[in-house]
Amino acid sequence: MDLTILFTPVDESIYQSITSPSSFYKNIAVFSEKMPSYEGAHMAIFGVGEARGSFNQSECTQAPDEIRKKLYNLKRGTGAYRIVDLGNLKLGIDVDETYVRISEVCRMLLEHNVLPIILGGTHDLDYGQYAAYETLEKLVSFLNVDAFIDLEDKNEGANRHHVHRILLHEPNYLFSYTHLAYQSYLMDPMSVAVLEKLYFEAFRIGQMRTNMQEMEPTIRNADLLSFDVTAIRSADAPGNANAQPFGLTGEEACQVCWYAGMNEKLSSVGFYEYNPALDDANKKTAAVVATMIWYFVEGYYH
Repeated sequence: MDLTILFTPVDESIYQSITSPSSFYKNIAVFSEKMPSYEGAHMAIFGVGEARGSFNQSECTQAPDEIRKKLYNLKRGTGAYRIVDLGNLKLGIDVDETYVRISEVCRMLLEHNVLPIILGGTHDLDYGQYAAYETLEKLVSFLNVDAFIDLEDKNEGANRHHVHRILLHEPNYLFSYTHLAYQSYLMDPMSVAVLEKLYFEAFRIGQMRTNMQEMEPTIRNADLLSFDVTAIRSADAPGNANAQPFGLTGEEACQVCWYAGMNEKLSSVGFYEYNPALDDANKKTAAVVATMIWYFVEGYYH
């Protein structure tokens, strides 16, 4: 299938001033005039500027390009760097159609052993990421990093009940669900009880911080990683409508991504809920997310 019909090229203004041959941008293949071939690539980055699943994150549409501006200027790390950037996914008529398009693209990449890196968009887009595994006939271990557990009712917006939708998805191919970095004072205790009743795991931010190395086996057992920027404290990541004063530091978020990259099982990753309109003048949050992706890639090639 020709992916060109599903994507728009990366805007030239994002990379035209980058001249360093050691930059991230100069060492990957980017959809500018021609769609790069993803066959033979290790990873494929694509943006999904979809925000219709939220009531307060409408500016998330610009998130993928703001993250690229920071990511492209970083220096390349070690490894072969067979990475493509497919550009930004054209959105569907409604948010459900966007989920379908995400799942189709991810499924196609997974079938070619290419790891999708999704730049969201609101957190409900991980439903499309998860749905890609439906035809692969394998059980999936889902790792979600978020300050909230997102089991709210539908009146809260799709980005606040997408986990509920994933848990109820038919056919059920969810082997395990693990939640990292939730904050107890933001949670209805019933949400945690629901996960425990289903024999799924949930770790508070304090449990993670006490011994981050104990989280490594959990992170390295996942097939799919969904990372909500809300999990990072507002001092390090202000560009989020639900930013909290407490949470992971930028370094801890990078450490999670490093462990995830080293996970040979992991086959897709998504970064969600970055809102450029709420970020500071230097786009600090975009820089944090870009560095997280850099560490993920570095862990992968490690």
